[in-house]
Amino acid sequence: MLTALIVLAVVLGIATAANLVLTFAVIRRLRTLEEGGGTGAPDALPAVGTAVGEFTAVTTSGEEVSAADVAAGDAFAGFVMVGCTPCGTLIESLAGGAATGAADPLFFVVGDPESPETRRMTAALGPVGRVAVVAERSAATAAFGQVSAFPTLLRIKDGVIAAAGHELGDVVPAAAHHAAPARPALVGERV
Repeated sequence: MLTALIVLAVVLGIATAANLVLTFAVIRRLRTLEEGGGTGAPDALPAVGTAVGEFTAVTTSGEEVSAADVAAGDAFAGFVMVGCTPCGTLIESLAGGAATGAADPLFFVVGDPESPETRRMTAALGPVGRVAVVAERSAATAAFGQVSAFPTLLRIKDGVIAAAGHELGDVVPAAAHHAAPARPALVGERV
């Protein structure tokens, strides 16, 4: 009888230890996903060489942007999401003068246009470039290669994705880090 109790205690101890290991692994995975902010895989990026598809969006200043805005020359597009911690860090660095390597970068904020957090993000990005608020599953996220992880930053050359990453260093040429080009003022915009 005593031997059976000892075996039962050992088996119960092993099962408890395995349960704890699995629980901590699940917690660690959930934290990783939460910090990534997006619903896609943490490393999911649009493929380099993907042509930007058709889309239209309206910026916070009322200007319509479309695939034609990135069809010729060098361009930069950034996708950020409300509630995404790395997105907040990126926005702070851009507001602090970090360069995108483009004269007129385009940013898409995924969120509710009426949300105070969305408005705060658009206000912080406004001085850096043109900003449009879009839904997570929108024509804009689909046009740029099914953007599903945030932040997603893209350098575009003649309408084709030339570089994709989650950090500015992944997509901005080293020479552009030193001096941010002045963004041209939009019609009716205060300089």
